[in-house]
Amino acid sequence: MTTPTPPHRPPSPWPGSRHETEHRWQLDGVRTLDDVVAALRTLTAELRAAAAAGWSLAEPMRKGHLLATRPSRRQRASAPDVPSAPAGAPPRLHWRVRLVDEPPVTGDDVLDLRAAARTPVLAWAGGAPAQVGGPPVRPGLLAELAPQVSAADLGPRRWGVAPARVGPGADLVADGSALYVHAVEDGALVRTVEGLTFRHAADRAATLPDAAAAYERLARAAEAMAAAGGRLAAVDDGLVHVGYGVTAAGRR
Repeated sequence: MTTPTPPHRPPSPWPGSRHETEHRWQLDGVRTLDDVVAALRTLTAELRAAAAAGWSLAEPMRKGHLLATRPSRRQRASAPDVPSAPAGAPPRLHWRVRLVDEPPVTGDDVLDLRAAARTPVLAWAGGAPAQVGGPPVRPGLLAELAPQVSAADLGPRRWGVAPARVGPGADLVADGSALYVHAVEDGALVRTVEGLTFRHAADRAATLPDAAAAYERLARAAEAMAAAGGRLAAVDDGLVHVGYGVTAAGRR
């Protein structure tokens, strides 16, 4: 009688049959966006290796919490075959508009939409946010904003649109607001500080390959931010702060 040869699996990055961790503080020691990208790519490779070694998520990821299991050694040895892990697809991105209306004090830079000709301008009109000035916003933005803001939120004021430097998000900044994390450059309202949400990057991922794809997407976003002139400002509780040319205080 011959003994069946156990199916070949790649080495596992985790011991045992149960692995639990939280992706939240792993970026605390990074110094540059290149370090962020490297750490995310290492994490991506770890998750893909775990999937190839037979691990699977026991529950969808939430707030960086990962709970994975794999069959026992006996179960793995008796498995008829070893299906390859799928490539994975990151969960759909959800972004939330940020409304900025900061009362200025002496010395603050203030948004004057009359002097920001390259800034799209929105206001509440006809029961929904509508564009009332400036260059066209990207397709679909008004439809994405409609369920997020109300007449009470926007009031009778005009709001400048500051699109994300990387990704689909946008801020609405009230005319006359102080500019602390925004600036007007060549007539365009831009963000001077952005964030990468490492802790929530893989929220709703149902498989390890999906989680790996989510962190790979975050790595690409960090690369794009660096290419756009971003620099690492700080890492705090799973949130990576990226600055662009102007400090968070609004002064060069």
